[in-house]
Amino acid sequence: MKDYIIPTVVLGVICLVITAFLAFTYNVTQPIIEENNRKAAEESRAQVLSEADGFEEVTGNFPENTVDAYKATNGVGYAITVTAKGYDSTPLKVMIGIKADGTIEKLNILQNSETPGLGSKVSDESFTSQFVGMDSSMSGYEMIAGATRSSTAMKKAVLTAYEVFDIVKGE
Repeated sequence: MKDYIIPTVVLGVICLVITAFLAFTYNVTQPIIEENNRKAAEESRAQVLSEADGFEEVTGNFPENTVDAYKATNGVGYAITVTAKGYDSTPLKVMIGIKADGTIEKLNILQNSETPGLGSKVSDESFTSQFVGMDSSMSGYEMIAGATRSSTAMKKAVLTAYEVFDIVKGE
């Protein structure tokens, strides 16, 4: 009996101590992680909409792939974050800066798990630069040869951002 109870109790105490340390570490680091994520998102919004002097979050009945939408406090446009499913099971996450006149200033790929060397090319400057100045008609959009799903996901992300833009621009 003694051979079973003592090791079980010792193992239980070890598990409790480790769990307590993990909980403590989580509670200490979680606010730091959230603050770093908030700062990174602010920096990305400032990149996609450079003339904005600040941002305020906008809410509404947005399409399901919408992550968030922010309006520039000086009215120069919106920074909209959306996701779109490409070839990989993890969707692309894209932040798009749409100026008040309805044209794209810039977009940032926040998350891309597409096939390296092929679908991942949607993050390349040579591909993303085509969106600068583009409006909701998407005229002039060129897909990447051999990366149809990833290219289509980018197009869908931009079109979703324009759906959100149409909803929020009247506010």
